[in-house]
Formats: sequence, structure tokens, C-alpha cells
Amino acid sequence: MMKLSHLPEPELEFGQAHRHIDIRYGLMDYGPFDAGQTGAPTAVRVGLIGDSETVEGTGEWLARCRVGIEGKAETRLTTLYPPFPGSTEEGPFRIPFICDEQDTRTISARALTKLKNTNPLDLSDRYADLFVAELRALAEGNTRPDVVLLALPLSVIASVNATGDDDQVVEGGVVASGVDFRARMKIAAMEFGLPIQIIWPTLYDRTIKIPRKVKTDSVREVQEDATRAWNLFTALYYKAGGLPWRLARDSRQLRSCFIGISFHESQNGEYLETSTAQMFDERGEGMILRGGRAAKLSDDRRPYMTEAHAHDLLSRSLQNFFDQHSHFPARVVLHKTSPFHREEMSGFEAAIDERGIDNLDCMAVAPSSFRLFRNGQFPPLRGTLLRLDRDRAVLYSRGGVDFYKTYTGMYVPKPLLIRSQAPSQPVTHNAAEILALSKMNWNNTQFDNRDPITIAASRKVGKILKYVGEGDRVQTRYSYFM
Repeated sequence: MMKLSHLPEPELEFGQAHRHIDIRYGLMDYGPFDAGQTGAPTAVRVGLIGDSETVEGTGEWLARCRVGIEGKAETRLTTLYPPFPGSTEEGPFRIPFICDEQDTRTISARALTKLKNTNPLDLSDRYADLFVAELRALAEGNTRPDVVLLALPLSVIASVNATGDDDQVVEGGVVASGVDFRARMKIAAMEFGLPIQIIWPTLYDRTIKIPRKVKTDSVREVQEDATRAWNLFTALYYKAGGLPWRLARDSRQLRSCFIGISFHESQNGEYLETSTAQMFDERGEGMILRGGRAAKLSDDRRPYMTEAHAHDLLSRSLQNFFDQHSHFPARVVLHKTSPFHREEMSGFEAAIDERGIDNLDCMAVAPSSFRLFRNGQFPPLRGTLLRLDRDRAVLYSRGGVDFYKTYTGMYVPKPLLIRSQAPSQPVTHNAAEILALSKMNWNNTQFDNRDPITIAASRKVGKILKYVGEGDRVQTRYSYFM
């Protein structure tokens, strides 16, 4: 029997164990979760690589952010567009962000011009070579920054795949510039142990028109100045080793480990591989593991893991959890966009049995064509849940948001269809966790994301792993992939 309900907006935990449903107000009021804790950043040194124009523009933008940026003018949506208080000790992160000349590398105009009119087939790689050389110089210097901004010139964006990562949750410049180029830079960052953030000139100048290799009728709206600052500095804080917020968990609940699983083609397209993004409850930390090759179903061609690969992947994930926390979780939650195959289930169940874990939740989470309607001009509220039967439910993770007093999307939102297989918890409980995990994206401070971070992160990871060679160093922290 169908049942309609509404899940409350999940809270997040910030500094000194304070809670808030909104990311930006939580940071302004209480600071980041790890503020003052051992191992938390006491300052963030920001490196910068670009040409003379992007280095100058980014430097001016960082200086402007330092003193703070006003929220959107003349709007009633004040909770959606708050000001950015600044990037000093008095700011929301309670520490300074510093970009010194010694951490800045400028690529000469002559070096860029020499490549502009050469063979376009490997042009992306040769542009990447220029940036990799400068990144190496910063990594191998006497002092090194905590995170590096790659400020791409327009000539580079025009010459590589400028359509960007198709999961662009951060607008206005803080996005990927192209899958091949982006992957090459992310792999280099992992080799040097130096996280990067790729930015476009629209970060510091909203009027700049970005060239596109693929013609499109769509127009990308650049976010407000304060919103761009919020998103950039949150990403920088996380990539520098900080933890801006974490899930607010009830101590009475089972200690859980959340794992997202996705599949990606090998670079030559000959076979599928598995990637996973593992979320730890205690710190909300994303840890990355690489799976084995996947098989394909004979009937609907959906990929799945063999029993042996599923067992190996979950066993290594659980060992990773143990290495971090000195104990195994009491419950394992697996998210995938397609149904779990019986071979996968057998492998997963064997892995938890070996660790003495009794609670396993396997959920297929994917967009649904199912639609609900409400009176008025707005779509259903975020958190609207329609339980279809014991194991299936439709969840609106996008929709009208009471805190924002609006729906922030441009199109009719698509809800998520949740299908639980072998659940240890009711589907309503699992849906509430999915809603909470949709707020764990450290690239975006607007909390109404559609996908849980388990699914979103595993997709991003796969787009990098497909280009990773056998001898390449693979970092396990998600900050190197986002």
C-alpha cells in the first residue's frame, strides 16, 4: 500500500558539535567541524598556476574574497544568497587562506602560443604538459602549498574539451575543463601528493564568454559572486585536509559505512571496471578503492560484478574502514544505480560474514520518471517520500526548499527511485540517509543536491580511474578526484 510522507531536512554537524540544516549558515555561526582539532588546517596555503592574465585575475579575486563579498542585492531570497564573510581568521573557516608569490607559477604567453596552432590530436596532452611541469615545481620546492589552483587561459579551454565534466555541481568557474585534460591533471596531482582545483576565468569575471568546441543552445548561468566564493573556499578547505561538516548521527543508531559503486569503461573501451567511493560515518571522509573488471548481464546489458570481485571489493573496503577506526562497522550500506545481481549479493554477504557484520543494506538509487504534483506553482518539497511497497520508494531530493523559500532548479525535478535489496532497515530510514548524503558534496554549499555523495563521487572517480595506468600512483582520498 502506498504511503506519502515528508522527511525533515537533515542536520549537519559543525564546530563544537553544533548543528544546522544549512551549510553556509552553519559555517558562519559555528565554523568547520574540525576547527581547533588536532590535524585540522591552521592556515591554507594556496598555489596558483596560469598565464599572466589568469594569474592576475585570480589573484585579484582572492584579494577581494579576503575582505568578504556581499550577498545578492535586491532579493527576498536572503537565505539562498548570503554574503561571504571573508577568508581570514574571522571568516567562516576560522583560518587564513594565503596565496604568496612563491607559490605562484606563470606559464609564458610564448609557450602557449607555440602550441596553439600545432596538431590538435594531442594538443590536450601538450597543454597538460605545461601545467604538470609547473605543478611539479611547486610540489618539489623547499616549501609547498596545501592545494593548487589551475587557472586555465581561454586558449587552453578552447583547445581541450571545454564541455567539462557532465556532473558540474559547481558553476561559475570552479569546474572541470575537459575529461582528458582534467584526468591528466588529477593523475599528476595524485603523483605529487598535491590536490588541485581547476578554475575558469568566469570565476573572477562573470562577463567572460567561454569558448565551446561543441555548439549548444544552452546558456550556463554564472553564480553570484558570494556563492562562487563560498563554493571555492569550501573546496579548498576540504582539499587542504580539513573537514567543513559531517553527517549528524544519532548515537543510538548502528555505526554505518556507506559505499557507492559505479562502473566505467577502460580507456580503450574493451571492458568495464568498477570504482567505489567509500563514506565513513565518523568523519564523512571519502576513501577511494579501485575494483576489478565487471561482467555484463545477458538480458538487459547492465553491468555487474562477479561474486569474487564483489567479495574482494567489499573486503578491501571493510579493511580500509578498520585501518581508519580500529574496528569494523556494525552496518554496511551499498548504493548503486542499477539493481544488485545475485552474484554481487553472494560476494557481499560472504564479505560481511567473514567480519561478523550482521547488517547489510543494498540499494539501487536512480532517477525516476515517476512524478508527483502539488497545488501552486512549485514542485513537491525536497524530502517528499512516496513509499510504493515494503522495499521501494520515490524520494524528492530536489524540490521546493522551505529554508530557501523557493525551488532552486530550472527544470521540473526528477525524483529518485530507491529499491532496497536485503535491507536491514526500513526503506524510510534508508531514504532519510540518502537525503542526508546528498548534502555531503564539498564542492557545493547549496545543500539541495539530487544525488547522494556515494553515487556522485563514484561517478567522478570512474572518470579519472579510466585513465590511470598500472604504474600510476592512486591516492585514496576523495579530494584528489573532485
